[in-house]
Amino acid sequence: MTARVWMLLFSLSFIWGGTFFLTEILLEEMRPFQIVFHRVSIAAVTMMGVLALMGKRLPRDRQSWMALGVMGLLNNAIPFSAIVFGQQYITGGLASILNSTTAFFGVMLSGLLLSDERITAAKFTGVVMGVVGVSIVMGVENLMHLSLSSIGQLLIILASVSYALASIWGKLQVKTMGVEVTATGMLISSSVWMLILATAIEGVPIAALSMKSSVSIFTMAVICTSMAYLLYFRILALAGAGNLMLVTIIIPPFTLVLNAFALGEMVSAQEVLGFGVIALGLLIISGKIPLLKG
Repeated sequence: MTARVWMLLFSLSFIWGGTFFLTEILLEEMRPFQIVFHRVSIAAVTMMGVLALMGKRLPRDRQSWMALGVMGLLNNAIPFSAIVFGQQYITGGLASILNSTTAFFGVMLSGLLLSDERITAAKFTGVVMGVVGVSIVMGVENLMHLSLSSIGQLLIILASVSYALASIWGKLQVKTMGVEVTATGMLISSSVWMLILATAIEGVPIAALSMKSSVSIFTMAVICTSMAYLLYFRILALAGAGNLMLVTIIIPPFTLVLNAFALGEMVSAQEVLGFGVIALGLLIISGKIPLLKG
């Protein structure tokens, strides 16, 4: 973990943390599916430009596009939509904490579905810590009965499960395409998914937006999606998956501070305690606590 890697890691955390803040702003004017459609479609166009500059081409065979279609559904359409819908009922800070559980679901599902991924003692301990942390964050009252708040929180958990499934699908089906090609094809596919969903449920996605919403959606698409994917894969190449997992720990503090100052969102002691337990579990899984490796 060089100084350069840490700089990239904090940059990615700040960028992805900003998506929860921008979602709060966009929900004031736009409907959920419209937000996600604009995000992925603008990001897809941006990545197509990146591919052209790099001299790379998208695949032309049906099998590749079927794999990218599933990837776009699991890694963009479902989780992005679930997070935006969830943030209608809970704060962006709480959403960012619950979204950090992606690594836990990744460990559990990989252990069940992939023959080369075993659940070690450290991973099991970390997952248990994650479950405890989520229970603290959600609160006993929300675990005992459904409310708008609990529905919002469960939607964020759904997004985390979808992200975890996407990582497994990517490892099995699209790992040979190259990161820029995969990201671009995935975003094109998710744009098609979201156009269908947005049009069917909310009507034709609106094009006329206020200046605030226009700046927010372009920032979310170009910086928080296209640029973030390029940063993500760069860190993965430089530092590996274990160190990249640290981003899920760093995102919530950025989001909590940003939303508290900019939007006046309150952070409860319960949320802070739960996040602390989740962060500890993530550190155990990533091997950052040497006594619990293995």
